[in-house]
Amino acid sequence: MFPLTAPCFLRRVAFLLALGTSACAADVLLTPATVLVLPAKPTESETAAAQLLQTWLRRAHPGRPGFEIIAEGDAAKATKPRLFIGATAHAPAVTGVYRDGFVIEARDGDVALRGGGDPGTFYAAARLLDRYAGIRFYLPGDLFSHVPRNPRVAVPEGRHREEPYALNSMMSGTGGMSGTGGFTGVNPRADETDWLRRNAVFRKESVDFSHQHSMFKRFPPAVFAQRYPNIYPILAGKRYVPEKDADQGWQPCLTEPTLIDAAVESAVTFFKANPTLRYLSYSIQDSHKYCECARCKAEIARHPSKTLALTAMNAKFLNAVAERWEKELPAAGIPADKTLVYIAYGEVREVPPFPIHRFILPVVVFTIGDALIDKRFEPGSNTIEQWGNAVKQMGNHDWGQGHMYYIPRIYTGLTSRLFRAAKAKGLIWGYQHMEAYPNWGLDGPKLWVTARIFWNPDEDEEALWQQFAQDLFPGASDSIHRYFSLLRELWIKMDNDAERKLRKWSNQFELRSEEQKEIARECRRQLDRAARDARSDDERARVALFSKSYRLTEYFFEFANTKQIRRARVEEARTHAHTVVAADPLSTYASGIPAEFNAMFTSALDAVTKGKIID
Repeated sequence: MFPLTAPCFLRRVAFLLALGTSACAADVLLTPATVLVLPAKPTESETAAAQLLQTWLRRAHPGRPGFEIIAEGDAAKATKPRLFIGATAHAPAVTGVYRDGFVIEARDGDVALRGGGDPGTFYAAARLLDRYAGIRFYLPGDLFSHVPRNPRVAVPEGRHREEPYALNSMMSGTGGMSGTGGFTGVNPRADETDWLRRNAVFRKESVDFSHQHSMFKRFPPAVFAQRYPNIYPILAGKRYVPEKDADQGWQPCLTEPTLIDAAVESAVTFFKANPTLRYLSYSIQDSHKYCECARCKAEIARHPSKTLALTAMNAKFLNAVAERWEKELPAAGIPADKTLVYIAYGEVREVPPFPIHRFILPVVVFTIGDALIDKRFEPGSNTIEQWGNAVKQMGNHDWGQGHMYYIPRIYTGLTSRLFRAAKAKGLIWGYQHMEAYPNWGLDGPKLWVTARIFWNPDEDEEALWQQFAQDLFPGASDSIHRYFSLLRELWIKMDNDAERKLRKWSNQFELRSEEQKEIARECRRQLDRAARDARSDDERARVALFSKSYRLTEYFFEFANTKQIRRARVEEARTHAHTVVAADPLSTYASGIPAEFNAMFTSALDAVTKGKIID
């Protein structure tokens, strides 16, 4: 909340004592009579912000249409309070505010909001709903949206500014999006796309910004092969010049001096064609074929391992490119505020042995959910400490699936710990990528909590889980909060004794201690209690989603941790999977895609029941 001046504080205390309300005399109250004011020529983001506010404030005040959207030219006729959206004459100053950040300001009886850039205006509208109206979007769809009835929407007088800690973020596999943010058409659920935007988690300057494999894009043979042939590698004794631009079966020669010239030329061409973009990646291909020229071989021989050598060679090349950017981009009429991105992955995954240029953003690939077993918080292998000594900014690519797991994977406490450590270290978090491919019915709320941490690491992770339970489960909040607390505990205990990999059915469901087994059983007891305590049809439907999804996990736990299984029990699990789980797209990622769901479920079931079935 805004800091309270002494007079306002005293007035608030008087109101609390006399009326039992939290309002301050200086608060601006937004009622259905409030008009939503747009600029004469609104942008798409400004229009979407107004529509979001109107739709959900009307839902919160049923039977009272109100919250009319008007153009700025008509605002003088409207009575206060008015809510100004975007670049109106009443907009708050946003100089220096980051693109996705925003300012919400209440002054002179009106409220105005505006983003640092156009996307920020929409995020400001969503935040206003959350902060002042209690309207929140926990999972996709209306069922999991929290809409208080006739809330008192009071915006305190003053200026409220927010900016995200993760400057760019996304959760791929959600809303039909690919790993770069393009639309794949797989699971194109509109509710998921809306959810991403309302929670400010798909925030990239464009689909052209990707940290992933891109050397084939930076150095297409059609452009560079004739003039810079030596930038292509020697493989098996011959110069390998790819015939197709999309060929990833190679890496450029990292020790070739003209590679730097080609890289700078490539950047100049890109930024002149895309002057508003700031990020450009030089990321290794998804290939282990590195140059075998005499120069590269000699450089590799100087290091203790090939991985350490290639990490250093790659970083030296990138540093040289960044130094040239600093001088040559402005000379070409391009602002120097650009960021060179690379993926710290495969043979270039290690921390470089020397400082990295401030223009460079390494996106380090590791699974946050495996942070304990991978010892990422321990002295000597602490990821933030090690990278923080070499870089000014960094990011992470997290395998956060979802898809190809049938167990809930909730590790928001580890995400919170990582981000708080990075912020305390003073690191700029340039990009956070989570491969989500969500199983909403198994662990969906973790995505909402995670999105809040991406935005603000200072959020209390436990308080977020409590808020989720209290908002959506007024009758069963204690049991639902306990259920998800148990799942958080179970993942940490399971993953700390063996990594549970994608589609690794051989050990994914193993419960290696009696404590783990009891936690799994207690989860069912809490769900059953929640079903009894739920007060409304909506609350019961929410419990039912989590209950039927977890039932699938229970079958796998049972089969993986017993020596004999009756055939009827296996068929019972198969029936539940195909008639209950597969029919609901919110339960697991592949639900709604019959062939994919059937293939994966059958593979998992066969693995955990092999040699155990009896009649």
